[in-house]
Amino acid sequence: MTKNIDLIKNITDLISRKDFLSAKNKLSSFSEEEKDCYYFNMLGYVNQELEDFDEAEKNYIKSLDLNKDFLEARFNQGCLLVKKKLFSKAEEIFLELIKKNPEDYLSCYNLGIINFEQEKYNIALEFLKKASDIQPDFYYAYHQLGLTYEKLKNLDQAIKNYNIANMFNKDNLNISYNNLGVIFLKSKKLKEALKYFQEALKFNGEISLTYQNIAIIFSELGDTITSKSYMQKAVEAKKSDLKIFSRYLGTFPYSHYDFKDYELWTNEFRKNIKDLNHSSDKIDFSKKKLRLGFFSADFRNHPVGYFLLDLLPKLKSSNFDIYAYFNNSYEDDLSLEIKKKFIKWQKVSQLSSQEILNLIKLDKIDLLIDMSGHTNNNNLEIFANKAAPIQLSWAAFLASTGIKEIDYIIGDPHVTPLDSKEYFAEKILNLKNIWCCLSTSNILDIDTVDTPAIKNDYITYGSFNNLNKITNEVIAVWSNILKNSPNSKLFIKNHQLDYIDTQDILFNKFKKNGINKDRLILESSSPREETLKKYNLIDIALDPFPWNGGTTSFELSWMGVPLLTLSGDRFMSRCGESINKNLNMNDWIVYNTNDYILQAIKYSNNFDLLNKIRSNLRYSSRKSALFDINSFSLNFLDCLNKAVDTYKKQNN
Repeated sequence: MTKNIDLIKNITDLISRKDFLSAKNKLSSFSEEEKDCYYFNMLGYVNQELEDFDEAEKNYIKSLDLNKDFLEARFNQGCLLVKKKLFSKAEEIFLELIKKNPEDYLSCYNLGIINFEQEKYNIALEFLKKASDIQPDFYYAYHQLGLTYEKLKNLDQAIKNYNIANMFNKDNLNISYNNLGVIFLKSKKLKEALKYFQEALKFNGEISLTYQNIAIIFSELGDTITSKSYMQKAVEAKKSDLKIFSRYLGTFPYSHYDFKDYELWTNEFRKNIKDLNHSSDKIDFSKKKLRLGFFSADFRNHPVGYFLLDLLPKLKSSNFDIYAYFNNSYEDDLSLEIKKKFIKWQKVSQLSSQEILNLIKLDKIDLLIDMSGHTNNNNLEIFANKAAPIQLSWAAFLASTGIKEIDYIIGDPHVTPLDSKEYFAEKILNLKNIWCCLSTSNILDIDTVDTPAIKNDYITYGSFNNLNKITNEVIAVWSNILKNSPNSKLFIKNHQLDYIDTQDILFNKFKKNGINKDRLILESSSPREETLKKYNLIDIALDPFPWNGGTTSFELSWMGVPLLTLSGDRFMSRCGESINKNLNMNDWIVYNTNDYILQAIKYSNNFDLLNKIRSNLRYSSRKSALFDINSFSLNFLDCLNKAVDTYKKQNN
């Protein structure tokens, strides 16, 4: 390399300051005679940091061609392969380096990362422990050990290693306190978790992540407004992060939001979507069957899974071949059942948006249905890049995605009347009766009972919805109902009540509205069969607003429990209306809070009438469009064919 020591020092200094572009410019001043193995290694590293991975790899190879024993270039080549997720090749390199130098703690650490990324957590532990044994003050090893123990659900060891990491690197306390907060969040200790997240805010670092974690806590506590405010802070701290941005947009439907405000934020979201290398081919109608893809992280024990289970076999026997793109690493028992019903099942959670687009194109998908919207683990980036000629949004996110490249949102005449098109970037495509049909093949035929009030001599109201939907406004209205219904009780059951702190907070919210603890029954989550049996303890189900219940409303109808719903002006606030209209339960649909209260207390002393309604509902619901998968599948196919016919006309 050049004898110009000052130039080398200058470049090294630029790299240490992460000014890689300037370092690259300085490196261009080297003559051909000066370009030795050290030069190409340095240039490769600069290319790597500028995310020009192809050039980085070429330069590492040039460096090693000049000196095959240059271990630094070999190490950097291994790190590059980790970045590219070429784990097998990277593993070979680091094992080779450890063989040459058993004290190479950095290679041990990288082998820990490689195994962690492949979910081989026990093997990852071995290498990470070795790295920390060789270099006892190596912060990153302890930090990664903490993450690995988290995955293994050994939270005590995770806390121990995060605290050790804190001792060796005071510059990363933001990350460490975040990690500790996550541990307590997973331990269902929300107040402790919040303390650590608030402590993390005092230090420089990934502040957007801290805000997001605080938002999660308030979401679990059912404080939608505060949760939304922290998600907005998370977005403003890092607008380029589409995942965080999308989670913020996912908070809007829980409250009465101004659609224009939502539209402004979705437009900002769109500005950060990369224009990827993709062009969707036109549909080839000479094929025997068109190819229909479903994209979601929720092909599992989740509403998405419950709506798909019985529909998929009907679609499979139709004029479509069906493909799954599962954006999740976790599969449960329902995932394994659903997987069998697709022609092809692809796990894409570890792939980049570009790789997913390439895969969809390779599969020659004609219609692609997004079943995520702005819920967790979505990938709207691929839809914005027109992954398929026809794109649709269905079932998971009951609001507009804001992505105009999604051609249609699938609804029904009740949830998405044509005069509501101003609320959607997508065009409305309505099914005949109802927007969803709940699969019943995995629901045990549990016996239903007479309305419990006959036995109890008081009304039990109930809601098994997510606490995010049970806002302060909802609590105020429900409290008014309890005050005007003598001896009545309210039964609330959901997964958020698993948290140690949540029940006390919910009790206090009702107390502020004049309702004592003895009027409330709060219960945490349980297996689905047990949850279905719990509907037998409810006389009247109270639908939250503005975001109504979804799956829970279908399930309670299956169990014969009448649903009182307050209809609004958006998709998510009309779900209860659609369900009740399909059950001929029009009297149980109201349009203001006053009527909601009056209707709820109407049956306080008329248990016989309530029981008659319940008995009829048990029979009629099971014959309704809510559970008629044969009729629903025909309507669904008709909907898809309409989209195809429109495409044909537009592309003649």
